[in-house]
Amino acid sequence: MGDEISPADLYADLELLRKNEGFVAHRLDRVDTVAELLRGADIDSFDRMRHRFASAIYALSENDASLLLDVFALSGDTVGVNTLRERRRIHGEKIGRKIDTVADREPAALNQLASRLIRGTYPQSPLRLDVAEMHNGIIYESISTLVVVEDRRWKRTFEHYRFIATFDEMDYLTVTRSYDGTVYPDPRGAFKVNTRRVEGAGWNDHFWHLNSARTATAPMRRNETYDLKFAIHAPAADELPPMTLASRAFHERALLANIQVQFVGEVPVDVWKFERVSGYARPSVPADDDRVPCDDRGCVGVRLRDVHGGLFSGFGWKWEPRD
Repeated sequence: MGDEISPADLYADLELLRKNEGFVAHRLDRVDTVAELLRGADIDSFDRMRHRFASAIYALSENDASLLLDVFALSGDTVGVNTLRERRRIHGEKIGRKIDTVADREPAALNQLASRLIRGTYPQSPLRLDVAEMHNGIIYESISTLVVVEDRRWKRTFEHYRFIATFDEMDYLTVTRSYDGTVYPDPRGAFKVNTRRVEGAGWNDHFWHLNSARTATAPMRRNETYDLKFAIHAPAADELPPMTLASRAFHERALLANIQVQFVGEVPVDVWKFERVSGYARPSVPADDDRVPCDDRGCVGVRLRDVHGGLFSGFGWKWEPRD
């Protein structure tokens, strides 16, 4: 496929696609080279092609990815912003630069994106896609986790799952956890929760999808994108032990995962990260290259791409000994 497409034509189409409303369905129809590279063997939905386009952008450097997500109206800050100039202004405010500077940085980033699209060197490329992973499950476009630890003890966790269903009639999504807590779905969201204790294993939180009026449950639909947001609060009456580990395992494919821990009050004397390890291999002591500093808000974070397979990523830490 790549040999049949001129890089110059692809670059010109990317320049055109970023204008006006950005990456939206009716504009993708006008850029044949981009659409051809994003399609699989069969005719794909716009949502599927949007996921592939975002995957190609995420495969770039962090600065280029942040720029292009804003420019193409694919970031949370620019979705629905209908002019390129306004999207440039929004990105410029993020990085402390003027609109002209943002525009000057776009050609190099677009060239990198064109190269990724032609070579198919990104996780969701139709040239490399494992079709079996695209059926009878879900794909997480992004997962965001913030764990709040206050004076050594876990207080609450905030979760945001943005996912696409790959089959029809999916009634609910289950999130499993090993610790006790009370779950509060976003009151403005489209999910309610039904929590069940699994003896000896933890808790299953079944998030049932609601209809548009939030009056009854309604099945999710194939190729639709959904946002699940919720908080988990620590038990109020229990005296929890000091917390020294926070991690997540991703069984379904996650294109982008952000895990953060915020320490309120006391900050650990040592913090380290780990990525893609089994539950038994989560390190209790750090390797030198794995240590991470807390920022001025007491936060540490890790950003992962294309994670799955039930492996754990997250942080461990050590507190100052007390007398």
